[in-house]
Amino acid sequence: MPIKPVPALVALLLLGLLGCVTNPITGERQFNIVSQDSLLSLSKQAVPEQFAADYGVLADRSLNTYVQRVGQRLLATLKPADMVYANMPFSFQVVNATYVNAYAFPDGSIAITRGMLLELENEAQLAAVLGHEIAHVNCGHTASAMSKGSVLEMVISGTGSYLQARESSWTEIATLAGQVGGKAMLARYSREQERQADQGGMDYMVRAGYNPRGMIGLMKLLVRLGHENPSLLEQMFATHPMSTERLASATARVQSHYAGTQGEDGATGYGAAMASLRASKTAIHAFARAESQLAGKQSAAALQTVRQGLTLLPNDAAGLLIMAEALAASGQLAPARQAATAALQTASALRAESMLVQCALQQKDYASALQHLNKLESRGSSDARIAFFKGVAYEGLNRKAEAVASYNQYLARSPAAGAEGTYARQHLQQLAPPPAQ
Repeated sequence: MPIKPVPALVALLLLGLLGCVTNPITGERQFNIVSQDSLLSLSKQAVPEQFAADYGVLADRSLNTYVQRVGQRLLATLKPADMVYANMPFSFQVVNATYVNAYAFPDGSIAITRGMLLELENEAQLAAVLGHEIAHVNCGHTASAMSKGSVLEMVISGTGSYLQARESSWTEIATLAGQVGGKAMLARYSREQERQADQGGMDYMVRAGYNPRGMIGLMKLLVRLGHENPSLLEQMFATHPMSTERLASATARVQSHYAGTQGEDGATGYGAAMASLRASKTAIHAFARAESQLAGKQSAAALQTVRQGLTLLPNDAAGLLIMAEALAASGQLAPARQAATAALQTASALRAESMLVQCALQQKDYASALQHLNKLESRGSSDARIAFFKGVAYEGLNRKAEAVASYNQYLARSPAAGAEGTYARQHLQQLAPPPAQ
């Protein structure tokens, strides 16, 4: 008797029964079909790209060491029952980004931005941030989100349809090159997952000897900043939903579960560790304003603002790249390439190469664009769009066979791509039209 295909709904139910893990905070089963090896492999590819998007890891070794020490102090309190996945290779880094955020990848690669460190008041609040991110990893929240995405992708791909984007202009396509090697892949959590991470993070910090009120202080800080400057926290609130309810929950937990619990807040040590960063606060805030102005299409204002910041921090990784982006947005491509070239000497090398690709393509300097695309690959970028822009560059050099090969390579890796995918398919038809019937 022939085997009948399993209906999609039944297949999803089977996956739900077979692909579950126990959440260490709630004790409940949650959906997950991603293996630990897959999580490690994904993180190995994604972490460098995200760090590049955030202008690279801060060059201040002592500050990174301080943050790592606080993170390791929290990790030392973990027990096997705290983790869905054992032996994840946790690490802690400060990235040059100016916005306020912290995030974790499923292998335990945790980053906190300069913008957030400038807003925190003491070490207990830092422990609350890092503990919260550790809890997301331990609860398998990122893996769970990936699993749901994988099933959705399976269902959509089964229909054989694509989301078709309109044909993009040359300028739009060239500008997209500035995003290569710096793509955001941050998990987006639910409010329930945020509550669980708050609870886990508080447990870890108390075990490590920190005052649980550090979590309350963190929540109050985020609520205040959200009211005063919503744009400052736009990225964080997108990936970490915030509410006054989370503040109330943290306060209630301290008053009940941890009533009378003391612990250190580490304000003095935090102040000493942050002294150099705080001395740069005016410049970093200028870079943050310039980014907001760029996002609002105010390139002239952004250029003026970022220059003010660079007078205080002339070799800053973020400042140089924001300068390059502002110059490119205002049509000053030659000086934009100079600023991006200067950024190659900083922690922003991947993002600088991407900016140089964008400028070269806009100037139709296809040979230089190819050189920078090759350097992106040699620097470890696994972004599929590198193949797409190689196709654009090869086509511009009239190297048709190599253009066809690159476009096909890109579409093989990203078959449902939007603007770039539409562009690649259209140009493949022009370069290698199908044989007449």
